[in-house]
Amino acid sequence: MGSSQEEGLPCQPSQPDHDAGGHCGPDLEGTERASATPGPPGLLNSHPPADSDDTNATRPSAALLEGLLLGGGKPSPHSTRPGPFFYIGGSNGATIISSYCKSKGWQRIQDSRRDDYTLKWCEVKSRDNYGSFREGEQLLYQLPNNKLLTTKIGLLSTLRGRARAMSQASKVPGVQARLEKDTAAPALEDLPWTSPGYLRPQRVLRMEEFFPETYRLDLKHEREAFFTLFHETQIWICKPTASNQGKGIFLLRNQEEVAALQAKTRSMEDDPIHHKTPFRGPQARVVQRYIQNPLLLDGRKFDVRSYLLIACTTPYMIFFGHGYARLTLSLYDPRSSDLSGHLTNQFMQKKSPLYMLLKEDTVWSMEHLNRYINDTFWKARGLPKDWVFTTLTVRPLCPPVWG
Repeated sequence: MGSSQEEGLPCQPSQPDHDAGGHCGPDLEGTERASATPGPPGLLNSHPPADSDDTNATRPSAALLEGLLLGGGKPSPHSTRPGPFFYIGGSNGATIISSYCKSKGWQRIQDSRRDDYTLKWCEVKSRDNYGSFREGEQLLYQLPNNKLLTTKIGLLSTLRGRARAMSQASKVPGVQARLEKDTAAPALEDLPWTSPGYLRPQRVLRMEEFFPETYRLDLKHEREAFFTLFHETQIWICKPTASNQGKGIFLLRNQEEVAALQAKTRSMEDDPIHHKTPFRGPQARVVQRYIQNPLLLDGRKFDVRSYLLIACTTPYMIFFGHGYARLTLSLYDPRSSDLSGHLTNQFMQKKSPLYMLLKEDTVWSMEHLNRYINDTFWKARGLPKDWVFTTLTVRPLCPPVWG
């Protein structure tokens, strides 16, 4: 499965504009980034046009969504004016969204208070009121309460909650009895890895296996625990909870740097404003044990950005794009104080004087990554052939709904 087209899935998002930014994703150490950046028009253009009859009332929600995206939309029954309308607030992804909507004959409106839109696309600072949202008729730019995934503290809390739920589930009497009855049966954590394309039991990944040790600095007991355990033999990385482009990130290597951070957090506690909004906004940070021996590509750090959109759950319909890998320009050196060798953000790489000369080598297609893994790690690590497309990335478990 070397391409998304072979899977019946939409075309993968094109490689990014190197000057693009504005994402507020978690970027937590050891995790893939969850991007809110829109894909190109090809993502929305992968279905045949929807029927133009008046049977929307009886069509399933997936078909309604498909009609909104591809059928050009229909005038809202709540408006006597022609349509459909779309509203854009902010600049993140505005060019892509505007050009696509206008190509379909949609009309852009400037009043954010109007509720007769078909599509509303805004940045986080322009949140909409979901109380007036009409399911099946409108498309909104983001999910409610998405900070549980798109901020570092939110993602940490969500993963911790999942770990607690799994631990409690394993202690349920019925489950525990079955496990005791069949002592030869392996625990979920001990099952061998299987490709997502197979229906055999799959190994459950424990949080500590993919998520480094992390502490919240907005919680007193957690930050005190970190300050107590810190030792200069380990590097830690400190990040603001809701920032992007590598802004506000720094490494903690010695006792002096940790003491300075500790003094700063204490001064914030003494500030009267803290008692009203304790460690909220830009003051909220996490510290993570730094991964000092990461997997490298040609000696450089990298991350993978893939795109997955759950468009509908009844029936189940997903869009998946393999995405691309982002690499640093400089070789990885854990002793270096240059953050551009530690962070893969394009914003950080553009600070290098060599960026314009070598920028094409900071983004690899998934095909390029797959060839590199085959050539370098396939036999040496005993990986399956084409591991990037058979194991690393998503493989659909059901045929596409538009087949």
